[in-house]
Amino acid sequence: MKRFGCLFVLLLIFLSWISGCRGKGGGGDKEPNNSIEEAGEITLDESFPMKINPKGDVDWFKVGLSEQGYLKVQAGECPEELNLEISFALYKEWEGEKENKIRGWNRLPDALFIPEGGTYYFVVKDDYDDASSEKTIQIKASFLKEFDPFEPNNTPEEAKLVEAGSIVKPAVYPIGDVDWLKVKLEAQGYLVLKTNNVPEGIMPEASYMLYNEWADPKVKEIRSWKKFPNACFISDSGEYFIKLHDDYDDALSETPYDLKIEFLEEMDKSEPNDKFGNAKSINRGDTLTLAIFPVGDRDYYKIKTTESENLKFMAKGFSEIVPEIKLMVLDENNPNALREASAWKRLPADFEVEGDKEYFVLLHDDYDDAGSPEAFQLIVE
Repeated sequence: MKRFGCLFVLLLIFLSWISGCRGKGGGGDKEPNNSIEEAGEITLDESFPMKINPKGDVDWFKVGLSEQGYLKVQAGECPEELNLEISFALYKEWEGEKENKIRGWNRLPDALFIPEGGTYYFVVKDDYDDASSEKTIQIKASFLKEFDPFEPNNTPEEAKLVEAGSIVKPAVYPIGDVDWLKVKLEAQGYLVLKTNNVPEGIMPEASYMLYNEWADPKVKEIRSWKKFPNACFISDSGEYFIKLHDDYDDALSETPYDLKIEFLEEMDKSEPNDKFGNAKSINRGDTLTLAIFPVGDRDYYKIKTTESENLKFMAKGFSEIVPEIKLMVLDENNPNALREASAWKRLPADFEVEGDKEYFVLLHDDYDDAGSPEAFQLIVE
């Protein structure tokens, strides 16, 4: 009986060893967990060990969450031969493809936006599946409650309505986060955005859109990405969309920043005149009140000469900009295009012109890198 008991104990030890070596992975108390079906269940805020061994090993884990927020996964000291990556998924038990990926591979630490309660899965591996280590790595998953009242707003359909004159507090979290807002405006003017208290490492940008669910594409960009402060010309009343992100989508912060949304009434009666097709007619002797705003603004005017003469343009009352002007005429070979009739000249500027000819006058800031909402005067002599 004693010999039988010893054999029985040895058998149990052998079976235990076989069980511990099942699957591809070679370490950690969650093994085997090399597929989403075998994902090891974890407890939030409690570290657990894992190994990437042998090469090509992948480890799946799952965690139950009760509400909207963020699942944050961190790794302790990692062996130098490994570069850990993580991907997130949902488990589709009754479908052929069990893994429904909801976020691609990112380096640890990483975080995932959780839109609602449920069971969420993640998998950890070496970035190129070409390294392994016998050393144990400590992994910890945490849950952050939602700190951005406008989430979810990752698509134009989810854009939250804000009011001009308000301050909102968006956050860039997790990496790659995009926030959509929308504002209703009642007149022509300028939508102006300013930021404050931006966390270190975050460089927010904004672009401006129109949205039409019946159009293809549904989203039309009216001003591309600009860093803050920035502004967009609004040609008419309507609903306008603002898209926010970090400039390279490579940074994140759990701390929101302040975004001030303002509307400025039109200060330039010649707007819109940013294309030669809507250039405003002017005459010798006119005094125009205009502005170069926002940054990158270009204003077209047109003047018809009666004889060969000298045209002079003078300006006063401008600040923060360096206005330049040049003359253009219609291209004889393409009536939908202009060709240059002079070089750029800073104001005041003189031009020799031909008689009985229509000239287009183009005005801008010398480097298109400055703008001012303060109107100034342009005199034509």
